[in-house]
Amino acid sequence: MEFGEYSGAVNAWVNEVLRNRGVNAELTLKYCRDIEQYAEKTDDPKLMGFAYYYSGETYYILNDAGGLFRCITKAISYLDQAKQWDMVARSYNIMAITSQSRGNALIAMDYYLTGLGYCRKYRLYAEENIINLNLGSLYLVNGQWSEAQKYFEKLAYYVRDEKTTENYYSLMSCVAVSLGRCFLQREQFERAQQKIECLDQCMGRLEKPEQIAVLCFKTEFYHRAGRVTLRDECIHKIHGMMDMDMAVMDLFEDIYGLCELLLEIDNENVFWDIIDILEKLTKNANIVNLQRRIISLKINYYRRHDDEESYLALAGTYYELTEAMERENHYMVANMLAVRSSLEQANAKRREIEKANEQLLEKSETDPLTHLANRFRLNDYSEQTFEEALAAEEPFAVEILDIDYFKEYNDNYGHQAGDVCILAIAEELQKMQGERIFCARYGGDEFIIIYKQMTEEEVFAEAGGLRERILARRITHAYSKALPVVTISQGICWDIPGEENRSWDFLHAADAMLYRVKKRSRNNISMGRLDGYETKSGD
Repeated sequence: MEFGEYSGAVNAWVNEVLRNRGVNAELTLKYCRDIEQYAEKTDDPKLMGFAYYYSGETYYILNDAGGLFRCITKAISYLDQAKQWDMVARSYNIMAITSQSRGNALIAMDYYLTGLGYCRKYRLYAEENIINLNLGSLYLVNGQWSEAQKYFEKLAYYVRDEKTTENYYSLMSCVAVSLGRCFLQREQFERAQQKIECLDQCMGRLEKPEQIAVLCFKTEFYHRAGRVTLRDECIHKIHGMMDMDMAVMDLFEDIYGLCELLLEIDNENVFWDIIDILEKLTKNANIVNLQRRIISLKINYYRRHDDEESYLALAGTYYELTEAMERENHYMVANMLAVRSSLEQANAKRREIEKANEQLLEKSETDPLTHLANRFRLNDYSEQTFEEALAAEEPFAVEILDIDYFKEYNDNYGHQAGDVCILAIAEELQKMQGERIFCARYGGDEFIIIYKQMTEEEVFAEAGGLRERILARRITHAYSKALPVVTISQGICWDIPGEENRSWDFLHAADAMLYRVKKRSRNNISMGRLDGYETKSGD
């Protein structure tokens, strides 16, 4: 989110929020209130969304679920108005985590899938990775190991290419722990051991909460493997790290599983020490479901030790918390409906404007600059061609390409020269068009090519030929970091569609291939399948 258009005072508040978030909750909330008060006077949805989002994030860290819901619910509406899609996706992710902690998996799933929809629509790869991780965790805690593994493996596929990102080791450890748990549940001990080895390499680069999650998994692994000494060493380390300075929703499932194991091995002292901390954290967070699950652990303890008096006393508390949880579920449903109602009201006018603009654009199926098909014609053609390929069980391929460092080209040569450059690419695309190849301008410097009834080798050859012809034009681009001439990067998905697929699956996979090749090297091609497996590249 950029704030260059605002005054120095507003930018100072924003910088203070970003500097103090996760470090000083009191100051973060103070500066968020300053921004909120200013935004109310100026009727600025961008600033309102920013202030409410970071207030909600702070309440999340403080384990204040009520404050979190109150702020994030408001943030979503304002961020949507301001078209801050990455923060909208992150808002839905936080709401989902909190709903899951409160015991409502269905509402959590709805929030996760809504956030994922924004990620796919607006190509928010970082946010999509986080939501995929959390969705997998939702399946994991509900015993759906195979489904969970799919999400974790999808995330692992992206993370492998992201070693330069700030949170690489954090994501890598989360993936390794999550996949390791799937392998353990399926008694695939060798594969789980491989994840232990991967985690040992990450451990020194992780924050304390991530280290605790890793140690909880290692404790479970060593216990299942019968390696008691290593198991007890991990328990000792976790015991020494537990304190009140933790976001309970991030670690609850890990610690809960550890407590179940402590009960199993009769490690009473550590069990009660950890239960004491966990109970205080959940009470501070005021999350009834988590409090109820802790009571269930204590009930199990008293049942194992034939302490009927303590057992019966806690059974009454458990019943009271169950009633409170029912009320909380009603609140969450009402909150979800309020979010949707707020969005509908805020966006009604925008939808009317967009509909009017679409009606104007639909009058023409041709892009006015390049005279290639526009997005409306592309949508119709791709759906029709996809359905034909599906019915005939024939190959279908989608390519996304864009001009390398086009912003630098426009900034330095001017927009008129930029239009000439786009026209040159379009001319090469027009030469390709025929019965089996369809080309369209997707927007800006992006183009889409659809190939039908062509082998993988034929599609790759056509894409490579296009790349060579554009290079041969020798259009000067002194500001490119690839070559001193205009080049393109290309992502292609080739596959035979199945009943579970839709045409946008190919577009999404091709976009992921384009993202991959641009991270690796521009002026190149990456070609793969719907499952994300890369089959060919221009390397």
